[in-house]
Amino acid sequence: MQEKTYHELLQKSGGVKVNRCKVFVFGMAETGKSTFKESLQRGLVAALLQGLSKPSSQEEPHHPTPGVDVGTFHIPGVGEVSLWDFAGQAEYAVTHSMFMDAENTVFIVLYNIMDDSETQKLQVHWWLCFIKSCNPNRQPDVILVASHADKVSRDRGLRQAAHLLQLMTLEFKDHLRISDEVFLMNCRETRTPEMDRLKKLLAKMKMAMSEHQRQMPKLCAEIIKQLPSWCKKKCSPKCPVLRWPGYVEAVKEIDPLVDEEFLRKFTILLDHQGEIIFNCPTSSDPIIVLKPNWFCTDVIGPMMAPVNFPIPRLARTSEGYVTRAEIQRVFQDVADIDLLITLLQEFQLCHTYNGLEFIFPGLLTQTMPSDKWQLTQEPKVVYFGKQVQCADSTDMFSSGFFPRVQTRLMRELENHPLLWRDGAKCADMNVEGLIKLSPDSRAVNICVRSAQGDKVQCGKMLQQLEIIIADVLYDCSPGTGTVENVLTARALKEHREEFYSYGKEEISKAAAEGGTTPHPTLGFTEQVSDLLCREEEDLLTRNRPELVQTLRHVEPILDHLQTCGILTIEECDVIRANGTPQDRARALLDTVGTKGEDALQVFQSVLREVEPRAADLLMSSMMSTQRTDEPQGIEDQLTRHRPELVRSLSHVEPLLDHLQARDVISTEESDIIRTRSTSQERARALLDTVGTKGGDARDVFSAVLEEVNPEAAEMMLST
Repeated sequence: MQEKTYHELLQKSGGVKVNRCKVFVFGMAETGKSTFKESLQRGLVAALLQGLSKPSSQEEPHHPTPGVDVGTFHIPGVGEVSLWDFAGQAEYAVTHSMFMDAENTVFIVLYNIMDDSETQKLQVHWWLCFIKSCNPNRQPDVILVASHADKVSRDRGLRQAAHLLQLMTLEFKDHLRISDEVFLMNCRETRTPEMDRLKKLLAKMKMAMSEHQRQMPKLCAEIIKQLPSWCKKKCSPKCPVLRWPGYVEAVKEIDPLVDEEFLRKFTILLDHQGEIIFNCPTSSDPIIVLKPNWFCTDVIGPMMAPVNFPIPRLARTSEGYVTRAEIQRVFQDVADIDLLITLLQEFQLCHTYNGLEFIFPGLLTQTMPSDKWQLTQEPKVVYFGKQVQCADSTDMFSSGFFPRVQTRLMRELENHPLLWRDGAKCADMNVEGLIKLSPDSRAVNICVRSAQGDKVQCGKMLQQLEIIIADVLYDCSPGTGTVENVLTARALKEHREEFYSYGKEEISKAAAEGGTTPHPTLGFTEQVSDLLCREEEDLLTRNRPELVQTLRHVEPILDHLQTCGILTIEECDVIRANGTPQDRARALLDTVGTKGEDALQVFQSVLREVEPRAADLLMSSMMSTQRTDEPQGIEDQLTRHRPELVRSLSHVEPLLDHLQARDVISTEESDIIRTRSTSQERARALLDTVGTKGGDARDVFSAVLEEVNPEAAEMMLST
């Protein structure tokens, strides 16, 4: 939530101090998460009784967690904690990303010390990538815990755990705050030195969070107190969900004068804190889940349950559909089945074309058959494609990413797409499109073709698919760093088993040096004009997917543009009438794009004031139109690579110290930069300040980058 909005809520309601944090427990199936959770919250008397009842080494039956088990508990030595136990089965990971972007949260990753070293490494690495993918604007606190300590010699187990901790800390040091304490535990035991150390660490982390934790608006605190009562009195306990009118009515019993617009902001805050689940449908009133554990366990549990999971599960037809009757059978205890189905659809977990049969992309198991994208002998056929690839080893697409892409395709495309676990095929007019997830799930390949050689329609479909992927990436995998490549048209036309691509820089360089580019692996040469179906892209088109992601709040931009005479009242109203932030952003870009060069310059200046990240993207587009063989000074490099530099410069403090010591920036300039509230704003302020200095100062900046942040220095040196 933006700082300005938060202060508005505090001024409106007053604030109260919150002394609570969330603890998320992750790990693969049978690593001991649920047992660990029980031991963590067990008091002294219960621990003594447990010790008397049976030996701790006795095996206990495995009771897998369905979905996410959520509860608020008092942990001895730590205090009140909201504890979330995330199921380890792959099927449930599809929905985990809905809840993992969380403030004031400690992430505990459990792994089994009895697994071989490579398995331990792969599993822990996967969870850390998952955590990073869902937390773009913070470095979460993470604790690694090795379980099954009673099954291995202590010295050997500690050596393995310490080595794994060292590897993960080194790799994720710029993204996660991983505790340097080594934990090797028997998760069944409570009264152990290891458990005491873990509780002390949790208490320390909780205290550190509370010192920086913002006050909660009083109305939010009052709503939290009323939630248990509302679950019984305002709705059925078997469906603890309120539509917006009923929710407003309930809140007005607390504050009769509450403003609905502010209540919406209060409710978003409660959603961020994990107290409720707040969903805003595009075409109807918002829906509020009053009891997150009901949705996370009682709904997601049966909905995504794997085969042989010990609870009722949704059965699918031979065509892969789930019938309405099947949903009613599995959720027969839910009081309002229509409301439940609406909830599942609005969370983009399923889609229906007729109200009777539902497609759940997260339940698809069949991979794409090879005969669904066959070679064509049409002489005029043209192919084009893009690739969105994870940027480095710490990146992954969250498990919910591709199923959400498939749901969006069903919602937005006029013709029904064909769907598989790893792919989707669509068609419109004389163009076919294919979206294919790579076998390692680290790249999404987008391919379009036209047997009639229709380059324009190929461009339109490619852009539509790119925008859907960019939007979903922002929504459910926002912390994932990506690189965009251009697929080789010849390899696509030859239907090779693998997808081959060129980097964007290769394409730009080739366009400037004669229009052809050799492929480094395949050995052939292609014309740049054969690779791009949208050759003449304006500034608003070139980075459109990223701009649509960034422009989430267009209202202040519309106000400025209307005041400047760029947009009329009617045009602003048409833009505001769109149902989603993405649609409003697209409408804004489309409208500004018709206004000419002068209007575009005004738009850029407005963005610099209201939405700096979008302004960075536009500036990057402008610089990329320059010929790559023109000499580029460091000032141009600061501009050309600004979006990437802003992301890379997540810690400017050491840079400021070096630049201040070398008299490049003053103490006052350094202090101004440090006062910016986010890492991105500090990075922008640093680049702006360095950009005003002379050539010598900018050379020093480049040298300091090479010493402190080699990755950023390499960006500046690239053309």
